[in-house]
Amino acid sequence: MADLNDELLARVSELMARAERGELTYTHFLTPREQKILADRMGGALSTALPLGGYADAERKRLYFLPPYLAELEEPYRSEAIAQMTSESLCALSIKASGYRSLSHRDFLGAILHLGVERDRIGDLCLLSPFEAVLFCDRLMADFFREALTRVASDAVRVSPFLPPEGFDGGKQYLPVSDTVASPRADAVVAALANLSRERAQALFREGRVEIDYEPEEKYDRTVAEGSVIVIRGVGKFTLRALSDKTRKGRYRLLADKHV
Repeated sequence: MADLNDELLARVSELMARAERGELTYTHFLTPREQKILADRMGGALSTALPLGGYADAERKRLYFLPPYLAELEEPYRSEAIAQMTSESLCALSIKASGYRSLSHRDFLGAILHLGVERDRIGDLCLLSPFEAVLFCDRLMADFFREALTRVASDAVRVSPFLPPEGFDGGKQYLPVSDTVASPRADAVVAALANLSRERAQALFREGRVEIDYEPEEKYDRTVAEGSVIVIRGVGKFTLRALSDKTRKGRYRLLADKHV
């Protein structure tokens, strides 16, 4: 993992240097964990980078590095120039099935990757319904997907350009989770989210099945803060909304959203 992180940092440093020489550069689609690694390791050096994934709440984003002549433009010319240049490298596609059977996110993603596409070459894949998904990708790949992606699972699909409407949220849906826990310790929180005993929750940490804020976590006795994103492999992904108020019995009220 350290070698991969070093490769990522070296690649981003190279892109930043090319931008300083006058070229608009950008990364592949970064996972939330890669974005966090860069933020932790490079800090202020990324202050002028633009993270874009096609819509406001995108998880997988590219970092765009602006050449000085573009970064120094006054508004609204700067925003207009950036929008024009980024639109040439990022687009959205609608993938619509016939509707005779329900398709899952896994079905759509599996069909795309089966074409030989690397996962970091595409952004978010948003499931809008059991019959339609929206894919964010490089504009240069759009024609390829329109020609090559003709089936998902056993259903025929049609790929066409998609313009995200204002306020597009990727079709994200959440299930509310509420419980009370003895403390804000990670094992107590994971036990509540996964509906497990404290001992079984601790085993999940030892097995490497828990991530907190996109980092593998082994310390089950650490404190978890509100706003944390917790991924439990085999269970799901959760955003911790509240963990502060106490009941009369001194337990903490836990409120979370499960991503579905």
